Formats: sequence, structure tokens, C-alpha cells
Amino acid sequence: MLTCGDNDFYLSVSGRDRDTVQEGGVVEAHEIAAVVRNTPHTPPEKGRELYDFILKNKLKRCLELGFAHGVATVWMAGAIQKLGEGKVISVDVRDALTLNPSATEMLNRSGLSAFAELHYDEFSYTWHLKRRLQEYRQQPFDFVFIDGAHSWDTDGFAFFLVASVLRPGGWILFDDLNWSYATSPSLGNSDFVRSMSSEHRIDHQVRAIWENLVLQDERFGNFAEDGNWGWTQKLEDTQQARVLEIRTARCSLPLRLMRKARQLMLEG
Repeated sequence: MLTCGDNDFYLSVSGRDRDTVQEGGVVEAHEIAAVVRNTPHTPPEKGRELYDFILKNKLKRCLELGFAHGVATVWMAGAIQKLGEGKVISVDVRDALTLNPSATEMLNRSGLSAFAELHYDEFSYTWHLKRRLQEYRQQPFDFVFIDGAHSWDTDGFAFFLVASVLRPGGWILFDDLNWSYATSPSLGNSDFVRSMSSEHRIDHQVRAIWENLVLQDERFGNFAEDGNWGWTQKLEDTQQARVLEIRTARCSLPLRLMRKARQLMLEG
């Protein structure tokens, strides 16, 4: 079913194809892994980590900003099915409709379509949030996964918005802390990227959001950097200690020193 607005629409996923997991029971993690296989852009081990985290913390109401092929969507939907209730609300731009396989196909194949809503916006998921802000504040999320634009302006604003629709105790996960337009395999050599300023092209813009906005926000704590992933929890008590855990050991000495300084700043 397709529900349209002027600038976005919600796609209710239905239908089956030959690769579908059979209906009639809980879809297990190994079945999800078989469905998504090597589809971009969430590796199987990271998808399983996401799945396990949602299960462990009982995160029943999830928001995903940027879903592309829908691989992470399927992993989250599988965890929610296993919890017995909840929903993933996933938002991307309309260009995601052209991807092969599409998120719709991935959810159909997994048999998990009942646990996800796909929303497509003409401009950006920040506009979707604008339209739904009051609704989402009344029904806040347990978990938000930000993995879309990877830009300072879009995702910096997205952090500001989702902070207001996340319940105390809820979690945000940022993907691609160390991503840049210049190093992107799909975009790096495009005319679009070559036309950018060097700052826009080379900067790790998600990391800039993480370090300049997220780590500085006193509403948040329990920070963890794990490779390209950055986790943070909205504190239930702002007097809680705000610590930063670095889970990745391999990095240069200057980066290790910088990270240590940030840890001391948060703990001090």
C-alpha cells in the first residue's frame, strides 16, 4: 500500500518472491544472514551486532535514518520480531527506490515486512522529522540509527532533532565516523564530489558531528567508538558519569593521544 504526501510517502511492504523465508515462525539470525548475504552496506557481522544490541536492551521502537538496500532494516526488524512487539520506522530519499535489490525486496525475502515501515522523502529525512516531530515526541524512540547523508549539515541537524524524540535511556548509533566524500568508493570520483571545496570533500563529517556536537552534549553519555560506529545513550540522570570507551585499538599515536584527551575531558 502506498500513502502519498506532497514531498514524501510511506510504503507498506507486501508480496513475496522465490528467495523468501517461509512464514509461520520467528526468523532466526542465520536466516537473516542468508537473505542479506553480501548486499551493501552493512556487513553480516555488524548486522548481527545491531541485532544482538536491540535484543539485549529490548529496544522495541526504532528509527533508521538512511536505509539504502535495507540490510540494517532487516536485521533490526528481525530483532524486533524476536522481542515480540515493536517497529522499525526507516526513512530515506526517493533515490533509494532505484536500488537493486530494494529495501522492499529485502524485507519481503526475509518475511519481516510487518515489523518495518519504509518512508521515502523528496528532500531529506530531516524534512520527514519536521512533519512528524510532534507525533514522535509523544511516542519517543528507544533507538535511532543514523546512517544516511554523512554530511555535517544534514546529520548535525538530524542529531538535534532526534535528541528530542529519543526517550531517556534510549540509544543513538552513528555509522561511518571516518567516512569522507573523497574516500567513498561510489562517490569519490564523481563530478559532484570533484566540484566540492577541499574541506567538504576531505572532512570526516560524521566524526565532526560526533566530536563537536554529540560528545559535548550533556544530555548524553556512555559513549563508545567501535571502528566506524559511534554509540551514545541519552542519560536518564544528567549527573551520571559521561565516559568514552574506545573499542578499536589500531590507530596512530596522535589519534590515540587525542582520544585519551577526550576521555579525560569527559571524566573530569
